[in-house]
This record gives sequence, structure tokens and C-alpha cells, in this order.
Amino acid sequence: MTPPVTAPARPTCPAQTLAGRVAALLPERAGTPWTVEPYAPWWTVRYPAARLAQGGRALVLVSRTWDTQIGWQLPDREPTRPDLHLESMSPAVIAREVLRLVLPVLDDEAAGRADADGPRVMGRLELLNEIGHAMRLQGAATYNRIGLLANTSTLAWGAPSGARYSVTLHGTNPVADVQIQGPVRAVEKAVTAFLPPAVPGRPVPRVRGRLQRRLAAVLARHVDVEQTDAGGLAFGTRPGPYGYATPARDAQARAHDTTPASVDLHGIGADFLISLAPQFCH
Repeated sequence: MTPPVTAPARPTCPAQTLAGRVAALLPERAGTPWTVEPYAPWWTVRYPAARLAQGGRALVLVSRTWDTQIGWQLPDREPTRPDLHLESMSPAVIAREVLRLVLPVLDDEAAGRADADGPRVMGRLELLNEIGHAMRLQGAATYNRIGLLANTSTLAWGAPSGARYSVTLHGTNPVADVQIQGPVRAVEKAVTAFLPPAVPGRPVPRVRGRLQRRLAAVLARHVDVEQTDAGGLAFGTRPGPYGYATPARDAQARAHDTTPASVDLHGIGADFLISLAPQFCH
């Protein structure tokens, strides 16, 4: 009797394995998860690659020996070179930088093309409702209001930490402005969630005002910080989130953990906000 023959197992593609772990860390949008499939990118045939897709959006991931390359893709946009290069193979690091740096650019480009050619990708209120739904699932009570500027809408909520969040969308732009107000300890923690990882030994600029010095000491671990003529702190540069810390009313007042602070951030994608919902509602 001839013994049964078992076909050898196909080797697992490291890029697809990595892409699957990254996809699991990216939020669903309108109930649609990210899916993973094989792919052959234009810019390399040497290293394994995979494609992550969600609706009309897609990411091309190339897994190299010591690093990872990411390109973003739309129906009429094929990446011919990486849009992001990361010296990391960690799914968590890759997912976070995709949320910070890649998806906001992709969504902005998609909205611009849709606005020029016909219907928008997603209306301003619908997008705010999707972000608000993620916050409400975490127990936050959200409310919508008309923005201070023409053609703007705002979603707001508060957290037990005392931090108050406002997310504003302008026109057809799906990339949000975020204002965080509250005790400086809570504001510091919330703001750093949007910034690159801290780097020990980064220089701290000399700034005026006790609250400004405290904020600068925190922000400078992550990004460049510069004090403006008005006394506030400008921090971060594109690509990625950047912002401004409003100066204290009394520059010489002591900066306790409960001292009020206010920071405005720009360039924040909806996916990033949705992924941070557990942190921003507790």
C-alpha cells in the first residue's frame, strides 16, 4: 500500500505576516477592516512585499532585512518609490507611524481628487460622527458644534483626567485640527501621543515663562521647539503633526500639575484619532 503523500507546506511570506500584524493594529473605518494580499511593488523585486487594503485606500509594505518601506496607493496613484522608510520591523512602530505620517497624506490626496472630480470621499459631519462614535464607545459624552470659522465643524468631549478635546475639520479637508485644554499634566500626556518617540539627550531651548519652560522640557524630547514673539511655543514640523502651545496669562506663575494649559495641533488624521480613543477618554 502506497503511503499518502503530504505536500510540503508553502513558506510563509514575511511581508504578509508583518502586514497582517500591522493591519490588526489599524482601526476599522465604517466597519471595514484592513485586508492583506500579496503584491509586487514597482520599486523593488528583491524583497518580499504585501498590500494592505481598506476600501479604496491601500498601503504597500516591503519587508527588508533590517527595515520597512511603506508606500500609499489610490485607484489612480501607484507608488513608484517608498513614501515612508522606517528602521524598524515592529508592527506597533510601523502601525503608529502609518497613522501619524502616511494615512493623513493619503486621505488628503483622496479628498482633493474627489472634490475636483465629483462627490467628496466623506462629508465633514460624517467623518466627525465616525470619530465621535469611537470616543462614545469608550464612554465619552461627545457633542458637535459649528466651528468658529466659516465652513468648519467641531467635535468635542472631556476626559476624567480633566483634559478637554476639540476636533475641527475645515471644508473638504479630512485632516483635523485638535485643541487640547486642561491641567498641564493631562495636556502634556495627551500631546506626546501625537509626536515621535522621545529621544534622550535632545537639547531643551531656553524659553521665557514657567509654564512654557515646563512644556518645552516635555516637547523637546520629541520634536524641535521654538518660542514665538508672543510667548507661545511652536513645535514640530511637517511631515507629521505640529502645533502651538498658548502662553500662560501670568508667565511668572508657578506651573503646578493642575495649572491650565492649551495646545493646538494640526495635521491629525481620523484614523490616528480613532486609534487613540481609549487613551483620550480615560
